[in-house]
Amino acid sequence: MSFFRRPTSPLALALALTASSLLTVSTACKREDPQIRELTEKAAEADKAGQQLNQAGADQQKKLAQAGVNDIRPNAETLQLTDEQKKALEERIKNEKNSSYQALLQEVLDKDKEIQEVNARLNKLKADLPKPDVARPNDSHYGMAIRFLRKKGVAEAEARKLVSRVAIMDKLAPGFEVYHFYANGSYGTWVSQGRAKITPNDLVRQEREKVEGERDEAVAQNEKLQEDIGVLENRKREIEEEIAGLRTERANLIEERTKLQTDNAGQLAKLNSLHYVVGKRDALKTEGVIEIPVFAKDRAGKNWRDEVFTQSLDLRSGKTITIRAADLGLKKIGKVNVVPGSYIKDEHYKLTLSEDRTTATIELITVSRFKNDKVVFAVAE
Repeated sequence: MSFFRRPTSPLALALALTASSLLTVSTACKREDPQIRELTEKAAEADKAGQQLNQAGADQQKKLAQAGVNDIRPNAETLQLTDEQKKALEERIKNEKNSSYQALLQEVLDKDKEIQEVNARLNKLKADLPKPDVARPNDSHYGMAIRFLRKKGVAEAEARKLVSRVAIMDKLAPGFEVYHFYANGSYGTWVSQGRAKITPNDLVRQEREKVEGERDEAVAQNEKLQEDIGVLENRKREIEEEIAGLRTERANLIEERTKLQTDNAGQLAKLNSLHYVVGKRDALKTEGVIEIPVFAKDRAGKNWRDEVFTQSLDLRSGKTITIRAADLGLKKIGKVNVVPGSYIKDEHYKLTLSEDRTTATIELITVSRFKNDKVVFAVAE
């Protein structure tokens, strides 16, 4: 089984809140449409018969293997033996002297009779049902429902309204059979296993376990829930709280991921940036950021600390720094010393002064050398 109707009785309500049931019906009025109710009940029976057929087919394959009959393969669609295959098995049974082997072959024929009966029941049920949509890879239940209603002449807005009232599977497996019912302004849907290798219930459980773990064992108590509405309502509240908790957890995870991405981006920018400070040479000396030896290049001072380097240049998008005399309270720029002195002019960087000496432009030549490094541009008038 796959979907449950909007509950109108204790049995329907129990199915509605059981995680393994997934039939939904949308209706424009409060009472369920009898035609849709009848169709969904037949769809449920057909779904059950289809699963019985799949199980019987699997059992038949095991029996054939146990009997060592490798030359007989049942019909891929019906899972039944052909008349010729049955005659061949009957002949083997007559001629076989080993009673154990005879019994195995007879079990194969008995199982084929069971498969034939299930097929007959399934075909009769499907004859009374509309042809289902067979889910293909990447098909969505929501999209299939909207397309069905649109083909029925339902306006887009009304179709979305009807579908919004039903529980839609988040994911479909290829081969699922999706039934659609529409009558008197009501819409219902049922998803059965069809030719898929997994049942809709198992698929929903697998998807839920990815985020919930093993917390849904109590939900499997269908019989108890059908007999005790009070217990069912309590369980419903518990499920709603779990969903709310999962949503909160998901929101927290998204927030943590966003923060991590931001931190990573910031760290990456830091690693690919030049961190620098521009200041008057004398002021930088007074602050202890640099030292000015008499017969050597300017070098790092005792207060050369990370917090001093408040400016940065992302080397992935730029390699030029412009210094303006006015920003430093100077009329003109006499010279610019680059600290540390291991950076060599015209080899690692190029320094250009404007004609009026009010600006200085520093173009980085060996860009990779400046990555995640600290540099002081000491300006003198």
